[in-house]
Amino acid sequence: MPKRILSALILLSAPLLAQQGNRKGHDNMNPVVPEELVPPAPVLSVEDAIKSFEIAEGFAISPFAAEPMIEKPVALDYDPAGRLWVCEMIGYMLDIDGTDEDKPHGRIVVLEDTDGDGKADKRTVFLDNILLPRALAVYPDGLLFADQELLRFVKRDGLKPVGEPVVAVKDYIQGGNVEHAANGLVRGLDNWLYNAKSSQRIRRDGDKWIVENTPFRGQWGVAFDNFGRIYTNNNSQFLIGENIAPNLLEGNSALNTKTSSAVRLGSNKPFPVRVTPGLNRAYIQKSNGYDQNTLDPETYKLLSATGAAGLTIYRGSNFPSEWVGQSLITESSVNLVKAIKVTESDGTLKAEHTYKDKEWLASTDERFRPVNIYNAPDGSVHLLDMYHGIIQHKTYVTSYLREYYTKLGLDGPGKGHGRIYRITAKGGKIEKVPDMDTLPNTDLVKLLVHPNGWHRDMAQRVLNSREADQETLDLLHRLVSMKDQSLGSIHALWTLEGMGKLTAAPIAAALKSGDKKLAISALWAASTLPHPELLKLEKELIALKPANKETAVYLARSLGPIATPAAFLRLNDLVNTSKDKFVSAAAFSGLDHRETAFKAAIGDKTLDKTLAGWIEKAGQKKGPSGPALKGKALASFQRGKDLYHGAAACFGCHSPDGSGILGLAPPVDNSEWVTGTPELLGKVLLHGMTGPITVNGIKYETPAGMPALAGNPMFTDENIADIMTYVRNEWSNKASPVQPDFVKKLRAETSSQLGRPYTEKDLR
Repeated sequence: MPKRILSALILLSAPLLAQQGNRKGHDNMNPVVPEELVPPAPVLSVEDAIKSFEIAEGFAISPFAAEPMIEKPVALDYDPAGRLWVCEMIGYMLDIDGTDEDKPHGRIVVLEDTDGDGKADKRTVFLDNILLPRALAVYPDGLLFADQELLRFVKRDGLKPVGEPVVAVKDYIQGGNVEHAANGLVRGLDNWLYNAKSSQRIRRDGDKWIVENTPFRGQWGVAFDNFGRIYTNNNSQFLIGENIAPNLLEGNSALNTKTSSAVRLGSNKPFPVRVTPGLNRAYIQKSNGYDQNTLDPETYKLLSATGAAGLTIYRGSNFPSEWVGQSLITESSVNLVKAIKVTESDGTLKAEHTYKDKEWLASTDERFRPVNIYNAPDGSVHLLDMYHGIIQHKTYVTSYLREYYTKLGLDGPGKGHGRIYRITAKGGKIEKVPDMDTLPNTDLVKLLVHPNGWHRDMAQRVLNSREADQETLDLLHRLVSMKDQSLGSIHALWTLEGMGKLTAAPIAAALKSGDKKLAISALWAASTLPHPELLKLEKELIALKPANKETAVYLARSLGPIATPAAFLRLNDLVNTSKDKFVSAAAFSGLDHRETAFKAAIGDKTLDKTLAGWIEKAGQKKGPSGPALKGKALASFQRGKDLYHGAAACFGCHSPDGSGILGLAPPVDNSEWVTGTPELLGKVLLHGMTGPITVNGIKYETPAGMPALAGNPMFTDENIADIMTYVRNEWSNKASPVQPDFVKKLRAETSSQLGRPYTEKDLR
């Protein structure tokens, strides 16, 4: 989504809304792009819109659905028949002031291609009057969906809802406006639903919804590769991948080691095919007196991503085989879809821009707003285009952008448009899409080896919703042991897990296969086994010699829960031999309150320093956690917590647990900038900060500066004091609370700094 500041402003009355994005000191908002170079932005028919596209050689784009069949699509899920269940976020920015955004205009609709020609010809409204819907997951008996406020579940009979939606998970939406609210509900290989802008994962167990903590990640969209690794991004970073399977390093509740395997993949430079003045801060140019350029001063095109949104990892069978595992990422503000080629070496992800100085898909039509992309049932991809003039949310719109939108007529129409495109490889195979709900289990097991990832995923999903008969279990066990069917064997393991029928036997068979990725997935799945079943694998796991560092991480995670002296000794040897932080983190994760028994088992043998440090910290953590504050200070802490997770939206960049977000913002937990002298933190909050920052010896590069609160009348001295008190006493931080009088005095003493953000050099 578009460039956002780190702290959202509290909403004002309608006439002032469009000015909320202005920053103090940004007085020169003169247009940079010569007026004669800016093309008009009329509403194009879908036929003319397609003419505006430049698509990579070998690919073709065609409309799957367009208005009135679809309106402002932002997310979808497929059902077992291959129908598209789509969120229509109709209430988003109906005009430049975001009028009536708090009213439920949205819908969830079902689109069908009944004649198989690659175009939707039937539309069914499933639910109407929804407030800004943004995610959904289809179940055989109902629909799980997220709106701006809650995660809800409604029962269904086919394409008709039954009864009223009920709250499934109370705290799924944890504050923030539409740009900063949880979304996703994407099924992982491990049968959990994962989310962006969230630190929760969700799973259904009968009629109950199970919620677990997971690392805070992403902003819009979540994707997985064939091996279950997560990919996300944020507005200014196209692609972030996680080298290690989700939650493998987070199994020990005694201490959050905050060991992240996330890495930034590829360049953040976009290559639009038109000038890009329609950006919220396109006025930030050296020619206007600023110290940096938002646009290339020669081409007038965006230099670094500012509106990256939904993404996918291609897992289909229509594109050439070398495309499997490549990423496709939407950039809505400059009208393109980027391809980034992802490779790996010894479990470490790497990437490069696929087309050098071009994009996979780009348009000269400024109303083309690609916001999400999905692997389609037939092996192609479906691309969601809101087709809307305004893409920047009202909370952040600057005076510059307001004038630009209105001058080009991009502020209307507010309703009535939207497209879903189908993109295929020329000459590529188009898969038949069976209604998997009608297939017997034997046929579904066969589909677990299908070359199209959609078929494998859906077959697993349907099998997991059915009763597990012995014939099906036997077939799944047999598939795990089949040679040269690695992906099918992996899906068979996780299908058994999803059915609640995973045992030691298929995991042992997978470990003997000689296939590295299958063995890794088996070790990952082993971590989900109950202890009596895991104990059956003790000899195999102790004897297992990791094929590489990646395997060592997963083996370390599975040894701890065995909890025998022999397993502990092998785990200690593995950690010392590997000398890898991820192996140490996986070992600590698997120990999970077995640290004392582990230390007793290894006796006087050498203990890895990193692992020893975590064990010591976990042992020191006694009694209830929380701030050591009372009375007024505790009340200030609570108000600050509400601001951090709500109106100020600090969590959006620094994460709910204060650990920061890769490439976006540094940690505020265990940071000397936070727990040091209150003047240091106060200056940063009041006047902002720009450039790289070093926290505990680690240098963090940030794409955007921390904005100032001093020029925002909605953040009073008390508000800022409350935020300071909260972050100085949350997580592992323990520092003195801050009083409003302190902020008032500091504000006066530093008034000459107003409009000029600090750098690290200024404050160190």
